[in-house]
Amino acid sequence: MDWTKLIWAAALIMMAVVLFPAARHWLKHGPRGTSDDWKAAIIPLVLVIGFVFLLITMVRG
Repeated sequence: MDWTKLIWAAALIMMAVVLFPAARHWLKHGPRGTSDDWKAAIIPLVLVIGFVFLLITMVRG
């Protein structure tokens, strides 16, 4: 095993350890989404999925 892989693994683990308490705090005390927020998020997602589907069908055909 390469020593750089060990350093990267250690860095990723340290980053996860540092970010986990902050993420837990934001999940507990952050703003809550309303149904309008979810509708506004779903529309672009559906459009992107439709566009990707269109590109896939164009390449296959």
